This record gives sequence, C-alpha cells and structure tokens, in this order.
Amino acid sequence: MDHAIAITLPPIISSKQVGSMSSLNNISPIPSIHLLCVTDADIKAFEKAAKIYGLPSSVKVEFHNVLLSQLQQHVKFDLIVSPANSYARLDGGFDDALSRAFSPADDYFALTRVAQATVYDEWRGFAPPGTCTLIDLDNEQLQRKWDCRYMALCPTMKVPQDITWDHEVVYECIWSLLGAIDKHNRRLGDKDKEIQKILMTPLATGTGFWSNKKWAVQAVLAIRDFAEALEHPEKWGDMTVRRVMQQFDEIKETYDL
Repeated sequence: MDHAIAITLPPIISSKQVGSMSSLNNISPIPSIHLLCVTDADIKAFEKAAKIYGLPSSVKVEFHNVLLSQLQQHVKFDLIVSPANSYARLDGGFDDALSRAFSPADDYFALTRVAQATVYDEWRGFAPPGTCTLIDLDNEQLQRKWDCRYMALCPTMKVPQDITWDHEVVYECIWSLLGAIDKHNRRLGDKDKEIQKILMTPLATGTGFWSNKKWAVQAVLAIRDFAEALEHPEKWGDMTVRRVMQQFDEIKETYDL
C-alpha cells in the first residue's frame, strides 16, 4: 500500500522578501519531496530527524512506502534522484528500478546511455561522489513515467562499495541536488518548466551500509541549511571562520550515527 504522509507548511521566503533582494529575484523555494521508503524504519528515521533538527516549515514531504515499480501513475513529479555511481551505470539497486521504469522493455541500457552521455559532456565520464548532474529525460530513447522530465544523478560512491568511511557524502549529495535545481530554475525563468516536485529515496543505506538514522539526519541538515542559505544570503554569502566551524561541528556529530 502507498503510505503517504504530507507535511505542508508556509513558504520560507515571501514574495515581498524575494522582491526586495535584487540579486535573488528569481530564487525558488525548496521543491516538494516525494520520499520513497520501502521500510517503515526509514520513514520513522526521517520524521524523527525532521523534528529534532528542524526541517524547514516550507518543505513539503510525502512518504510512499512502496517499490518504484508499485508507485501509482497519478503521483507526479518533475525530477527523480538516482543515488548512482560515478560512471552512471544504472543497473543495480534503485538504479536498476530506474532503468526498468524509463528504458524500453527491449533496451534495458537506454537510460544508462543517456545518463553517460550527459556525464561525459559535463564531467568527461566521471562524476565525483557528492556532486549532482541533471539528466534530461525528454529523449526519444526513453519512456515517460509520472510526468518526470529530469533525473538527478547524485553519486554516493565511485563504484558499489561500503562507504561508511565517507562521513559527509549524503549531506554533500543533497546540497548539490538542491543547488543544481535552484540554478536550473533561476536560469530557466519559466514557471511551467521549473523543477517543483522531486522523488528521492534514502541515500547510501543499501550498498553503502549507512544507517537510516545517519542518512536521515544528514538529509535534513542539508535541506535545512540550504533553505537558510536561500533566506539569508547575508550569512551564507559571507561565511566567517566561526560560521564555517559551527557548520562543520554540527555535521561532524553525525559521523558515528
């Protein structure tokens, strides 16, 4: 059963506030998030982290307790997140589910080819862990599902492996994801084509062997901090040593979760 819970609260930045920032006139809020969790433990971990660490009141989160193949077509989103590997081979774990969803039945590697072409164009074939690359899914090689127009390739690892040693990769991936979406939306200037809704899963909790608690806390911290950066450019555009160390110390506390 598709278990959906929505958290809907007012926007971070009012239109009046945004209008007063001449350099940020086209700024967009954090997109709505469809969080696909196959276990109740993942949902509970995120809900707990959201409460303890202060998920911004603007962020809308809807949980879906199903596999991607079971997600109803009436659920709509503009972008889907691939936890990926640095070489954009989409053939294992959730990436396998993505290939089965968006590639034609007789061409399993169609999505991989499209993704690798973009990764080569932007990174010459290797997207470092913690980065985000937007893949345009409006391609004749692919199938359209859930009205999804983009895939965000967010590698949590170079190749499939235990990444418990990589202490901040989820924070880095979420920040890079939100930064890529924000840049896309500001550059586009077309509300009808903005990325306003995304679907993602827990990151690094499968092959990466991260705990769902550590994933959830770092995801919430990244969303919270990015939202604050949108609202307070005077702080995030002038990061003093003290501010930098405060940020570092808070993330460091998640290392052993």
